[in-house]
Amino acid sequence: MQTIYSKAALFALGCSVSLLVQAGPLDQTQKTLQQSHREGAEVQRSINQLDSQTRENYEEYSAVLRQADLVEAYNRQLSRMIEDQARELADIETQLASLAETEQATLPLLVRMQAMLEQFVASDMPFLPQEREQRVERLARLLDRADVSLAEKYRQILEAYQIEAEYGRTLEAWSGTLEQQESDREVTFLRLGRVGLYYQTLDGEESGRWSREQGGWETLDDQFNWSIRKGISVARQQSVPELLELPLELTGEAL
Repeated sequence: MQTIYSKAALFALGCSVSLLVQAGPLDQTQKTLQQSHREGAEVQRSINQLDSQTRENYEEYSAVLRQADLVEAYNRQLSRMIEDQARELADIETQLASLAETEQATLPLLVRMQAMLEQFVASDMPFLPQEREQRVERLARLLDRADVSLAEKYRQILEAYQIEAEYGRTLEAWSGTLEQQESDREVTFLRLGRVGLYYQTLDGEESGRWSREQGGWETLDDQFNWSIRKGISVARQQSVPELLELPLELTGEAL
């Protein structure tokens, strides 16, 4: 009986040792697995960090590429603008050179035109003498001014010629002073284009005309008093136009 108990005790002791032996590798395995899990988690976190950094680097790289494309496009546009400005500057320089040559040729022509106009006014019938002489003198001063463009000088000279030409196509009457050797009298003047310049005293009793041949005023017969009075009325738009009998002296040239 004692022998049976001994065998049972030995069997139980053997099982316990066996369990202890088996428990040791399981604990180690579990620890190894836990360590592997921790290391795996660390690796995963590292991978996640690397992936996030990679995405950030890629986005930054893409942004840099887009910026580089924009800079390149801007540089291309700027290059075209610079080339266009260079062509425009070259064209302006060409125009300036041509303008200088044109001015050298045109300015003497304008000076001659002003001199011709001055000579014409001096030799023409003496109507509106002060106004016309002042216009010619103003043109002479204008040509000497450096702050006035050549185009403006030409425009004003051409305008003066047009005004003088218009005098040859109009009928005009105005009050003024008749200067003669005997005395100065207030009269009414009548200009018939450039073919006739007349005067009539305010009482209508005396009339006269400018004689190119004599270079002065001459008195007309009384028979022309009515025609000149009528011409003055027509010029002032006080009566309707009608045929007038006026003495003419066709020895001069009209502009």
